[in-house]
Amino acid sequence: MTHALVCPRCAQLDQVQNAQSVYAAQSGVTHSTGVAAGGVIGAGPMAMAVTSHGTQTSQLAMRLAPPPPPRRRSSWNCGVVLLFAIFTGIGLIAVSQLSVSGRTEQAGDHWGYLVTSVIGFGLAMAVYVMAFVQGRRLKRGYEAYAAVWPAMMHTWQNAMVCLRCHGAFFPPGVLHSSLGPSRLIPIDAFHAAVTDIGAHMAVAPPVAPDRSIPSAPEAD
Repeated sequence: MTHALVCPRCAQLDQVQNAQSVYAAQSGVTHSTGVAAGGVIGAGPMAMAVTSHGTQTSQLAMRLAPPPPPRRRSSWNCGVVLLFAIFTGIGLIAVSQLSVSGRTEQAGDHWGYLVTSVIGFGLAMAVYVMAFVQGRRLKRGYEAYAAVWPAMMHTWQNAMVCLRCHGAFFPPGVLHSSLGPSRLIPIDAFHAAVTDIGAHMAVAPPVAPDRSIPSAPEAD
């Protein structure tokens, strides 16, 4: 199996690594400890140890990142609920004031509150209809992406990277037994290739890799 892992461009193995391993090695939590000068105590400054935590991701790791998992857009739902509540509240307040203005026979205020209540409830209904239509569209998009995401992850997990040629490829047979070795994929096109290949494998029989995987430009 080792011979199948050689880079399709340089035909070498020493700089070939799994894309998932490269991504994990070059992205993660960082820890650093140093000494910082503080206030003056007695005749000299006070020194203290400072430890910082954070995340650091290389440019290569960002280009080799896995396809994002499917997520429902909760922020959209929160925004719709907030707008619906605001417009409904405006309509209810206007209706309550409408009954008060009717008893006090203030005709100007009465018509103003009437118009405000109609506008408030009308906008609330418009938000509800828009949320219903958009919600169905987002749900279809979520379900479609969730159906192909496992195939995209399988594609990503089996990708190999040649750090010498700065490209990715798929060894023969790792995605499907009928697929031969792929050509070298430029790192900049890696995300698009994983998405396209994974989506295609999820919904259709595999095709020859030279039709689905873009080739890298030849070096001068």
